[in-house]
Amino acid sequence: MKYRGLTLDKFQEESVKAIDKNKSIIVSAPTGCGKTVIAEYAVDKAMSEGKKVVYTSPIKALSNQKFRDFRERFGDDNVGIQTGDVVINPNASLLVMTTEIFRNIILDESNRSNDISYVIFDEVHFIDDIDRGTVWEESVILAPPNIQFICLSATVPNVDKLAAWMSNIRETKFIVIKESNRPVPLKHYLYSNKHGAIIAKDIARKLKQNKDKKKGNFRKPSSKKVIDHVLGHKSYPVLYFCFNRRLCEQKAELNRNCNLLTIDEKVKLLEMVEDLINRYNLKGYNRLKEMRKLWENGIAYHHAGILPAAKEVVERLFTTGLIKLLFCTETFALGINMPASTVIFDELEKFNGIEFKYLTTRNYQQMAGRAGRRGMDEVGYVYSLIDPDTLNIQEVERILNAKSEEVKSRFFASYSSILNLYSRFGEKAFDIFKKSFKNYSSGTFQCSKDYKKEEQQIRNKIKFLKTNGFIENKNTLTNKGKLAASVNGYEIQAAELYYSRSFDECSSQDLCVLLASLITESKEKDKEDKRDKNNKFYGDKVIKKLIQKEISCDIENPIRELDFSLTNAVNKWASGGELKDLEGYNVPEGDIIRVLRMTIQLLRTLKNNIEDPVIKEKMYNAIQLINRDVVDAQAQLEVK
Repeated sequence: MKYRGLTLDKFQEESVKAIDKNKSIIVSAPTGCGKTVIAEYAVDKAMSEGKKVVYTSPIKALSNQKFRDFRERFGDDNVGIQTGDVVINPNASLLVMTTEIFRNIILDESNRSNDISYVIFDEVHFIDDIDRGTVWEESVILAPPNIQFICLSATVPNVDKLAAWMSNIRETKFIVIKESNRPVPLKHYLYSNKHGAIIAKDIARKLKQNKDKKKGNFRKPSSKKVIDHVLGHKSYPVLYFCFNRRLCEQKAELNRNCNLLTIDEKVKLLEMVEDLINRYNLKGYNRLKEMRKLWENGIAYHHAGILPAAKEVVERLFTTGLIKLLFCTETFALGINMPASTVIFDELEKFNGIEFKYLTTRNYQQMAGRAGRRGMDEVGYVYSLIDPDTLNIQEVERILNAKSEEVKSRFFASYSSILNLYSRFGEKAFDIFKKSFKNYSSGTFQCSKDYKKEEQQIRNKIKFLKTNGFIENKNTLTNKGKLAASVNGYEIQAAELYYSRSFDECSSQDLCVLLASLITESKEKDKEDKRDKNNKFYGDKVIKKLIQKEISCDIENPIRELDFSLTNAVNKWASGGELKDLEGYNVPEGDIIRVLRMTIQLLRTLKNNIEDPVIKEKMYNAIQLINRDVVDAQAQLEVK
């Protein structure tokens, strides 16, 4: 079977035939196999029938990239995007959105979902994400019956169980389509000072021979050494994964003298860089000088701490083949269609906030899977830097050879979910919570021990919501409850601040600071109240009281206190600061912009759901103060 001039692989053909029969499907296949083709076919079919498709992704960066890709493929008029901070063409035939937005559309009881034929869940194994997996489960449980699902997943061993749960919940059979082979096979090597590049079983043999001669010198090879090896074989472009932002920058700098571009490529790059800098208004970016020097040699780094527009420039240079060596963190591997010839792991262990642990098999496969470009490389190369004297060979063999870990449910009923569902269904809401994948996995919707523990936490939260003015008699929401239900993530804090009149004493600039403190989540060592002593708003007292009320209702994991660590940066930007000012607070500018964008999102949600005209105007003015220049996500996304 052919589609758009491509001869489809067997799993793609099976998927297309299922879509033609209007079936829901789960496609489980390795990274780089061409799952996006299946999504594009569904979009083509829906458009030809005058119906709509929603494409959801786990992260905004992936939503943005898919929006650009689909707009190029289907045309500007046919594609829209809706995330927390961007709304473009919301009535389009193909609407790209985060999973949270889709869940909210289902809950708001509008008619927007009536003409949606397919919802495409990209990276559906993200149901395993601790922070956001619940949203995926709620979307599957609550979506109206007219919607079919196309779920695209990395290879996971329990995909059949996931499909069985979805089939049961949706009362329609989900067809499972599996592919285990990659179109471009991978060769995996371990690279050490002692042995150079060797395969894992040879390391095991050498370690066995030398087990009494361990020196424990804890030395890994330098990035330069392995990169020289790879470049010597002309196996570029290269993605070099580091699990630390600072290391990305340091290693890029260490290799800055590799001149990887031809004269013609350098001329093309300089023209493209100059154009993109002007389009994204990056002239005032202090990092730009050092980044440009790297770019001009075909080298770059990419992580969440740098300016979003600068990341966009790097991605565009990489996709055009002008960046040959990219040092990046693991988020670069998540769904973004930017394959390389070679992937290098700086290490196979990652700090999880408490200790260093070896990667999961799934994480390794997701990143390693970026190696090998279809139609361009006969094989993809993967190198992992190691010190054989300190290596846990059993862990390495598990990473390389074991099946990917099973997808687990992370279902957790948020206040927002409880407010929306309990107010609509009353005690029947517990039947919805009972339908979680977690509960199904423990015995086909029997009330498991985990569910009973979860049943009690939900009841404790309902008690808290009733005793603190969010829910009144007959399970109806108060005005405070309705406001909280419209917010996702900071719902009870935001509603409590408004109804305690904490916003009354705030200027528009103060509002930016106060709401940013809800969102900011510094590491414990970096937490510091940066407020001026003359600040007259005391929202933190309101939130501390709220936490105490949660504790009195026996709620585990109560909300966080306000974090004013970014007060100076937010104040500076809200008072007209420039791009260069964001780089002077010893906080990565990308992190500051993320908080500012989320603050804008929260301001918009609150403004649209409150009635007080004075506070509405303050919030409108607050948005104008901070939603400008490099913080304006919509303006960045509209750059062609």
